[in-house]
Amino acid sequence: MKKIIILIVLFVSASNLFAGNGSQNAPKMNYYGVDFSMVKVFGAKESPDKFIQAFEEINKLIITESGKYPFTTFFTKYAHELDNAAELKRQRFESFDNVNIDEAIYRSRVMDGNSMSTYNKQYKLSDQEVSTLIKSFNTGKDTGYGVLYVAEMLDRQDAIGRFVIVCFNVKTKRILFTERVQGKSGGFGLRNYWIAPLANIMKP
Repeated sequence: MKKIIILIVLFVSASNLFAGNGSQNAPKMNYYGVDFSMVKVFGAKESPDKFIQAFEEINKLIITESGKYPFTTFFTKYAHELDNAAELKRQRFESFDNVNIDEAIYRSRVMDGNSMSTYNKQYKLSDQEVSTLIKSFNTGKDTGYGVLYVAEMLDRQDAIGRFVIVCFNVKTKRILFTERVQGKSGGFGLRNYWIAPLANIMKP
């Protein structure tokens, strides 16, 4: 009888150890913020420098006030897309394991603000442009998968912000899926006005 009990204990311990190793090996999900480096602005009067400053503030505010800007709703909003992405099958994600907005902030600081303004309200990023951006996006030594919001158009006339949500393999930079989204802008000050679309996009 004692031998049987010992064997059961050993089996349960081994099973728990295996499960623990499995969870440790589960791929990470990384949040990389909002990339404004290819955005176009229509109908705004503010200078490019003011926009660039606002872009950095927007990325920081989403992290520091995540209650107002619940970026983790990505996992419920895009559960179907995650479940149907071949690389992610049988994986279950509920939150981000890592948050790193350094590259998004850096790219906004060095972007060419003079090319930001456009007269074309229908401007859209091509699939190739999005792919090129992801390939050049520095994810450092991160592993697993990444989520990046790519700003496409800030339309002051219609008070709309348009973005492309990209989920990709951090190592290979292979894009698993993209989704075009938009939200209504509003509020006092450049930062608040253009973070509003993201708040509307991210809300449950």
